[in-house]
Amino acid sequence: MGKLSKSDYIKIRKNIIKKLYSKKAFVRGHLLYERLTSGIPSHLSGFVEEVLNDLIREELVIHYGKTKHGDAYQLNIKRLKEIEEIIS
Repeated sequence: MGKLSKSDYIKIRKNIIKKLYSKKAFVRGHLLYERLTSGIPSHLSGFVEEVLNDLIREELVIHYGKTKHGDAYQLNIKRLKEIEEIIS
């Protein structure tokens, strides 16, 4: 697998945040890992986990926990302003 370019990294990052935001996955909601990877081009889908881990390290995304369907994630409501800036 090749290296992820900066523009692709930003694209994936925005995509993940937008998906969580549009599903209101903060406070009450959450999204499964599979949902976050859907819609991302197949040649980039291998990098989703890497980008997601960075978002968790930055505390923009929170690992909601394991559900019976897999890992679930939600946005950090405390960083909402920052998250909205990334999306716009």
